[in-house]
Parts: sequence; C-alpha cells; structure tokens
Amino acid sequence: MSWRTIADKWPVLVGPVLILGAWELASRGGLLRQTFFPPPTRILARSTIVFDTDAGLAGDIWATVLRVLVVIALATLLGVGLGLLMTASQWTERGMSTVLAFFYPIPGVLFFPFLTFLLGRGETAVILTSVVTPFIVMALYTVAGVRTIQPVLLEAAKNYGSRGWRFFWRVLIPGALPSVVAGFKIALGFSLIAVVAVEMVGAQSGLGQFLWSNWQILRVMDMYVALLCVAVLGLLSSIGFDAVADRIIPWRTTVQEQRR
Repeated sequence: MSWRTIADKWPVLVGPVLILGAWELASRGGLLRQTFFPPPTRILARSTIVFDTDAGLAGDIWATVLRVLVVIALATLLGVGLGLLMTASQWTERGMSTVLAFFYPIPGVLFFPFLTFLLGRGETAVILTSVVTPFIVMALYTVAGVRTIQPVLLEAAKNYGSRGWRFFWRVLIPGALPSVVAGFKIALGFSLIAVVAVEMVGAQSGLGQFLWSNWQILRVMDMYVALLCVAVLGLLSSIGFDAVADRIIPWRTTVQEQRR
C-alpha cells in the first residue's frame, strides 16, 4: 500500500478512533460504569475467545457468515429476477411496486413468527426471514437500473431483433448492472443486519444468538466481543465488495472520483 493510498484512507479512521478513545477515558475515569461499559482495550483483550476451542466464537462466526452468503445469494437471484419481470409492463411494475412498498417498511424480523407457523422453528425460517428486506432492495434497485437505460438504446436493440431472453441477457442486465451492483452493496449490509437480528430470537447458533444469550446473563465482555465481530464482518464485507466491484465494473471508480 502506497503512502498516497494511506493518506487517502486515514480520515475514515478518525471518527472510530475518537469515539473509542473517549469511551476508554470515560470508562477508566469513572464516568461510565465498567460493569456495563468496559474499556475497549479490555474488550479487545477478551477477543481471544474467538479462538477458544470450548467457549469460542469461531463456530458462531462461521454460522453467521454462511447464513449471510445464502441470504444475499437468494436475495440477488430472486430480487433481480423480480425486478426485470416488473419492468416487462407498466401493469406489473405498478402492481408489484405497491406490494413491495407495503412490505418494505416492516422490519424483516417480524416475519419470523409467521414463517415459524408454516415451516417450524428451523433454519429455513431463519433464512427466509432474513431474505425479505435484501430481496426487496435488490428488486427496487434492479427496476431503477432498467429505468436508467436510455430509451433509444432499447429501441435500437429491438430494431436489431433482440427479443425474449436475449433482450434481457444482452440489453437489460448489462444496462442495469451499475444500479444492481449498488443495490447489492446495500442488500449485503441488510443481510448481515437481518441475519444477526433473526439469530437473536430464533437460531441456536450464530453471533446474534451468542450476543443475546450473553446479554441475558450479563456476561458483558463476551457480548461486546460478539458485537465487535459483527462490526468487523460488516467492514470486511464492505471492503471486499468494493474490491470485487471495481474489477467487475472498472468505470465505477472513475464515476466515484468524478463525484468527489
């Protein structure tokens, strides 16, 4: 990593460092009760439980990561498919937009009780509950992406005989790709949030379940370590996404630089 890259990236660390520094001072100075707000340095030292073979977090981290991967894959597949279907006609777009607008404000975790009535309190209900919000996000971003394609390009494609699946695969999907990629980043964040939230109320493993169970018995340090792991997963997924997206859509970096 070059010095220029470091100089560009260091401002993103200022906010977290200031917050953690203030927390550390307030906790050690007595302004915050260490029972509930232990110093971040102690939490960091306690994070070795991730590698503890008996009470470690490795299994829960893996369970959460696996669920997030399944959720984002289902949300992308179903959301992009529905988004393209919605653009097939004004009737389908208006009809489905109303349905999505009805369900979108509802927190995804609230669907868990209804799905347990149908599927039982198992892994399928956990996954499907977590899929709801990312799925809606992907559908809406796909529709928005298709609507950004210039009409003259669509007419030209039809005039050259592009029809059916060829029209979807060669015209609509490439044209909507920038918006779909942007929606994927949002949906990825929602997937992690939804999975952790559902794990807190309905799973037998995972970071959410670990955090919730330790909160109930006031094992505060372990609770904060689980919270730290969730934050690190979110950060790594965001950084990893940007690295992959820059390779898939090289012009994305240029557009972002022009906006700055």
